[in-house]
Amino acid sequence: MNIKPIFIDIFNIRQERQKNNNNIAIRKIQECNITKEINIEEYKRILQELSSFNITEKQLLDECKNNIILTSVLAGRIAINASRQGIKDEIIQLDTLNITSSKLGINIEKLSPNLYRPTKYGEILNNTEIKKRNINLSDCLKSFDAKITGKISGWIFAKIVIGSGGHQDNVYEEAYNFCEWIIKFGDKEDIYIILIDTDLKNKYDNIKKKYANINNLIIGNHIYIQQYLIDNYSV
Repeated sequence: MNIKPIFIDIFNIRQERQKNNNNIAIRKIQECNITKEINIEEYKRILQELSSFNITEKQLLDECKNNIILTSVLAGRIAINASRQGIKDEIIQLDTLNITSSKLGINIEKLSPNLYRPTKYGEILNNTEIKKRNINLSDCLKSFDAKITGKISGWIFAKIVIGSGGHQDNVYEEAYNFCEWIIKFGDKEDIYIILIDTDLKNKYDNIKKKYANINNLIIGNHIYIQQYLIDNYSV
């Protein structure tokens, strides 16, 4: 069976989505239908700013009808920020991984946010169990992003990390916590995958190096993980 990894241009995904979000905002302005698929709160702020000049929403939209420059500027402010749609990036990561893995008898199931969480005491619980047992989320790690079933079983932590600072730094902290949890509590029969596509090469290399000797832990980008599964489970 000749299976090759699928390449996706991770680093241009958000740029392309931002263009799409801007075009959606332009269309909404042209239709005078600014009620969804845009940043409603930012639009409200703009209207508030204009109200100090006695400019109404109707006047703004009427002015935009024959002024593509004004329309484009307004769309740039009210378009949804693609960098805040990271979950869509992860869906692409996991869907791509599943296309390859399913040919090997391995299923990658994208999980809804917070569906399953590892606790700091070693359990893996779903939302219902966490609420029923009144477990504080501070006693849990970040929820799993996907579940592995089929020829192998296990769990996936998936992220795209572009640039440093803020949330991006938190992602690596979460990844390190996950690795330590696996060492301490991980089921030896399960496979744990940390799927990270990033431009932070040093941080990526450091975490791979530190946990390279954990047999049931695989860390890598979407190409590396696909190739690992092909090399180990294609027979």
